[in-house]
Amino acid sequence: MAINSRAPRTVEIIGGGLAGLGLGLGLRRRGIPVCIHEAGRYPRHRVCGEFITSLDPATVEDLQLAPFLHDARPASSVTWLAQERTILRHTLPEPALCLSRHRLDHSMAQRFVEAGGELRTGSRAAEEEARPGLVWAAGRRGDTSSPWVGMKQHVRDIFLQNDLEVHLGRRAYVGLTRVDDQTVNVCGLFHRGRGPAARTLVAQLERSGLHGLSRRIASAQLVPESFCAVAGLAYGRQTEERGPLRLGDSFTMIPPFTGHGMTVAWQGAAAALPSLQAWAEGDGDWSRAVGRARRAVGERVGARCSRGRMLHAWLLHPQTPLIARLLDRAGIFPSSLLCRLLH
Repeated sequence: MAINSRAPRTVEIIGGGLAGLGLGLGLRRRGIPVCIHEAGRYPRHRVCGEFITSLDPATVEDLQLAPFLHDARPASSVTWLAQERTILRHTLPEPALCLSRHRLDHSMAQRFVEAGGELRTGSRAAEEEARPGLVWAAGRRGDTSSPWVGMKQHVRDIFLQNDLEVHLGRRAYVGLTRVDDQTVNVCGLFHRGRGPAARTLVAQLERSGLHGLSRRIASAQLVPESFCAVAGLAYGRQTEERGPLRLGDSFTMIPPFTGHGMTVAWQGAAAALPSLQAWAEGDGDWSRAVGRARRAVGERVGARCSRGRMLHAWLLHPQTPLIARLLDRAGIFPSSLLCRLLH
């Protein structure tokens, strides 16, 4: 077989979040030139549960993630609550990992540059048609018809019943998990409803009927700079089979209750790696590389995202807390089955 002696072609990535940075690190490990354009700057906070489940060793190895996960806090025990009443307690099949995106993204960006990657912060790119070497990983496209709003804030001086608390409200749910010895991440998905928008996390909790949790958060020490919000969230496939190659939230979004958002971003990047490496090294044209990468990403994360969307509708049903509590008291709540469906 002939050896291609030409220098590898450059892969250009729009978006320096988990998918973009993970892909960049994986490509640099293989000697591929990479340029990442990131509209913001590091470090920064993002709306995120900061809770990683089902991250497989192969993805960690492909993207060289181990150094960033070394200090993550393990989490195994989960308590579900509705109206301050415990409806379910269970243990995850494998410990999850909890860590702040504020620290994680910054560390990954620094390592990418150390590995020889080109990182352009404050570089905002307009979405465009596909062109060779371009990967779009700049996050989800806002859906103005979607009623869903995400909010996140760090708090200190707050006690948790378990490693993870999940509170169900009126068309809302909120997860609390500790990301370091002093700090708890509070992240929720809320239906915007009618009337004026809630401008703070505490106000949104009140609006969603989570009054007890609202009082707990209000009496804790809030970290003001960590507050962030995002509107127009829509779950499922975000793109058609055309245009630029998309990864991360711009390819698909999984409902946050699964705890798989960060994992799906990385696993999608790892699935696309072989096709992008082959193209950069001169094997085939870009359109074929994009087709192979899309299929690989869809096969890796598509089924889990579909199951997550179905369970998401069930989770938000008004009768779900009562049903879950009755099944748990009878000892027949299928927590193991649900975990398997989402893993």
